[in-house]
Amino acid sequence: MGNNKEIVCFCQDVTKEDLIRSIDEGYDNIETLKRYTGVFMGPCQGKTCGMNVLKIFSEKSGQPFEELKVPSIRPPVVPIPLGAIANSNNGKDDE
Repeated sequence: MGNNKEIVCFCQDVTKEDLIRSIDEGYDNIETLKRYTGVFMGPCQGKTCGMNVLKIFSEKSGQPFEELKVPSIRPPVVPIPLGAIANSNNGKDDE
């Protein structure tokens, strides 16, 4: 048997089935669907999956595609090594 997973968001490994199940569970607006599934939150920030997510959401929820808006996009956080913080002198000059 082959794997029939239809991946919609490759960054977060979210399938079409995941989205449909989430909408059925009550995540009935794009912002809550984003927070629950992680779509729009990967490195591409929805550039790869966005239109497909909106299309699936529109079909499943009955909301017109034209009225849907892409959720707020925030750049991914860049981790800072703890050593950089530990070695700081908190803005004080060396004495």
